[in-house]
Amino acid sequence: MAKEGLVTYVDNDLVRRIREGDVTAFEELFARHQRRVYNICLQILNNEAEAADVTQDVFVKAYKSIKSLKSDAAFVGWLKTLAVNMCRDALRKRVRTASVQSLDKLIETGDGDCLQREIEDWSHNPERSMDKRETCKIVQKAISSLSLDYREVVVLFYVDGAEVNEIAKTLNSPVGTIKSRLARARAELKRKLAHLVET
Repeated sequence: MAKEGLVTYVDNDLVRRIREGDVTAFEELFARHQRRVYNICLQILNNEAEAADVTQDVFVKAYKSIKSLKSDAAFVGWLKTLAVNMCRDALRKRVRTASVQSLDKLIETGDGDCLQREIEDWSHNPERSMDKRETCKIVQKAISSLSLDYREVVVLFYVDGAEVNEIAKTLNSPVGTIKSRLARARAELKRKLAHLVET
């Protein structure tokens, strides 16, 4: 059985056990997906404490609502949709506009690492003297200025590694809309980060 199929099988079995009242199965499901949900929340909210709180809230809501899930196989997508929606709620409660971090080869995680997903290389100067962490912060600042619609697709695509079709389901939007947002977000970020390219 392929790794992805095995992961889905294990999740499905855990969901089934939770529906039958097995609390330990939910604890295991939490352990399997807590980091993923936290990373999504962190990138959207750009606040570690708030991301941790929302992550906990996501799993509390998931536990209370899991019996309403129509298909065991839909669990991961459903969980990510819960995370995005609860981040939106958290942002609405803020006094000021929130910011997010992530994208491209320089996406800093809560662990202080930079994630990497291959897309267009914006700089052809390998001898750039700027420190990697400093560059991460500049990229994060650029993303913090994106609209929430753009931030969500950027986080799900570059941080979570979701495909466009999956993002469309998570955000309940047409595939064409997701592709358009992703393209526009890339263009906007490329413009904002143009100063990183030495002439």
